[in-house]
Amino acid sequence: YWLEMITNQMNKMTFEEYNAKIGGDIALLKFNAAQVARTISEESVQIFGGRGVSSTGMGKYIERFQRTTKIPAVYGGSSEIMASLAVRQAVRSFPKDAKL
Repeated sequence: YWLEMITNQMNKMTFEEYNAKIGGDIALLKFNAAQVARTISEESVQIFGGRGVSSTGMGKYIERFQRTTKIPAVYGGSSEIMASLAVRQAVRSFPKDAKL
């Protein structure tokens, strides 16, 4: 639901508006997608054992997926930078007199 809501907002806002208002949410989505892909690849290697790391046979798809899971995280920005951006944007929207 969260992805559809943000996509709908992006379609109705200008680039400047959604960058200022929902840029942090988009960063969290990228962060979450990269983390889920990494977790799935690690767990699939655990399930398939030695076959999950071979580049031929039954494990070639898992090995390829494990190799490529880092690419979206790098292209979208490193996970730590995405999380930092999301937190900075959230803090920016807090009232000035808020105490953390």
